[in-house]
Amino acid sequence: MTLFEGTLAEYRIFDIRVLPTVDYEGDLEWICRSFGFLEPRDKQKTAYRIFKEIIEAARENKGLTSDELAQRLGLTRGTIIHHLNKMIKSGLVIHQEGLYKLRGRSLRNTVEEIQRDIARVFENIHKVAETIDQTLGLFFRQEEIPSRR
Repeated sequence: MTLFEGTLAEYRIFDIRVLPTVDYEGDLEWICRSFGFLEPRDKQKTAYRIFKEIIEAARENKGLTSDELAQRLGLTRGTIIHHLNKMIKSGLVIHQEGLYKLRGRSLRNTVEEIQRDIARVFENIHKVAETIDQTLGLFFRQEEIPSRR
């Protein structure tokens, strides 16, 4: 039996050294890099610019259409949609009633929601791994076995 289910979410997390001083622009860029949105080939920092617009709209509890983003940033709608889809898959952005918005009420809240999502993914992986171990008779050690002397 083959089981295939579409990907519900796609998390790419990079461990990048935190900047030594607080800096809005630098910190926002760091968030984008940590989620894998800023790659070296993106010389114009397109994903960062899109995410910055969404974050700043969140300050006023607003969302933006892809057309608004394209117009504000001077990019094609296709480019905007490409990056927004990646942000949606990562859990940072939602598409609701034609508007793209930050998933939570704040960036911190959004990151906490993603953290809970990832924890649930690992809970499921853990359960399946445990079932496979039991099926194959592979058991992890719960207690230290006294050494022989």
